[in-house]
Amino acid sequence: MRKKEQGSGELEGFLDEGTTFSGDVSFHDTLRIDGKFEGAVRSGKTLVIGESADVNAEVDVAIVSVSGRLRGSVRASERVELLPTAHAECSLDCKVLIVHEGAKFDGQCVMSGTKTPREVPGSDNLKKFGSS
Repeated sequence: MRKKEQGSGELEGFLDEGTTFSGDVSFHDTLRIDGKFEGAVRSGKTLVIGESADVNAEVDVAIVSVSGRLRGSVRASERVELLPTAHAECSLDCKVLIVHEGAKFDGQCVMSGTKTPREVPGSDNLKKFGSS
């Protein structure tokens, strides 16, 4: 991962397109993923999932912004934003959910910001990477 500056917050980590990473990640301000990631993302303010990203994870951060593919479960203490190119197959637990026109969401959303997301019936919360 490399360090970059982005807007008002400091980008502490960047997983570029063409890179695959499995494991647990924690950060303080902002992490951007444009490659493939599988595992857990814990703590931190903002997780940015870029258009080319394929993320299969348990996420627990303040803000999640999705432009690429997201699978797993997400707990966001502030908000989740699904941008027009987003494809989310996950369970969400957030205070605010913003879904832009064109975004695809298949899963469950609990709008409390405090409860643990429940598994979506008939699917695994974590699915293996595969082409689609």
